Amino acid sequence: MDNPDVKRVIHLLRTSMRILDVSNREVERRLGLSPSYLSRLFAGAIELRLEHVLDITRAIGLRPEEFFRLAFPERAEPPSEAATQLREVLREFQPPARPDAAAPRPSPEEIEQRILDSVRRLLAESRLPPEP
Repeated sequence: MDNPDVKRVIHLLRTSMRILDVSNREVERRLGLSPSYLSRLFAGAIELRLEHVLDITRAIGLRPEEFFRLAFPERAEPPSEAATQLREVLREFQPPARPDAAAPRPSPEEIEQRILDSVRRLLAESRLPPEP
């Protein structure tokens, strides 16, 4: 486990659990995991996935957005170009200030497809290879 961001997330998960007085066993029980699963996960024997982080944070009583704000607090430096582009794309999907009751709301699938199409367009424009 050489990635410093992964190390930071694991350290904060462990610290949060200690502060909130929730044991590995308790989280494993709440999530239906086998005994010692979290020990192996935190030691790097099991690859940490986003799903793990989301499940663990919820199991200890934190909302994922709270956890990620703690793990990666905002900095005074300007946002990256990628973040700026993504914000521009996502602005299209913000509900209007006064939603028109007659206007049909897009389904979650339509929203996801629009976002994927926008991201693919941005990747093509920036000449980065798209993810499969």
